[in-house]
Amino acid sequence: MFDLVTAHDFYAMLVEDFDDFMAEPHSARRAVHCFITAHHLLDWAWHDQVASRVDLREQLEVQSLKDFAEWVDSRSVWMTFVHEIANGTKHVRGKQTFDTMRVASTPFMFDTVDAGFDRGAWDGPIRYVQGELPAGRDGNGYLLIDFGEDAAEHRWLPAGHLLEVVVRFWRDFFRRYLPVPAIPASRHHID
Repeated sequence: MFDLVTAHDFYAMLVEDFDDFMAEPHSARRAVHCFITAHHLLDWAWHDQVASRVDLREQLEVQSLKDFAEWVDSRSVWMTFVHEIANGTKHVRGKQTFDTMRVASTPFMFDTVDAGFDRGAWDGPIRYVQGELPAGRDGNGYLLIDFGEDAAEHRWLPAGHLLEVVVRFWRDFFRRYLPVPAIPASRHHID
């Protein structure tokens, strides 16, 4: 696909998507693109590398794309949420087990610099916060996943945190199972 030819190329795109999202953590467009890329990297890794390498399939104990998907999900509990978001965009929400929203400052709050000024209309689900609660970089807000009241103290997950662990999962997968001399890493990852 253009100059995206290998799974390594697709992983590099994921890293760039993540870095773009980190620059604008309130951007649903950047987040969704990152989730879709992370989701489809499974197919790219399988078709470009894993399917053709008997040694790797034996090491991972997988024989099919379905087996590989289950292997990935068993190694990263977070990937199931990535699949739900990516498939939700394809099927116009689908059957997500959680809600998604943007968190922003109440417009014209005097204790939050720039809150609500020159922000344009946004017609998606939004949760306004006040006072000392975080309002995101420059008062633009951030994206949040809500697992519902039954999740108790694990109810809220910033989308950026989910993307962080998933990008790290793929980075570690490529380092361990598909190493090449230069595996890109996000400029937001220190290790």
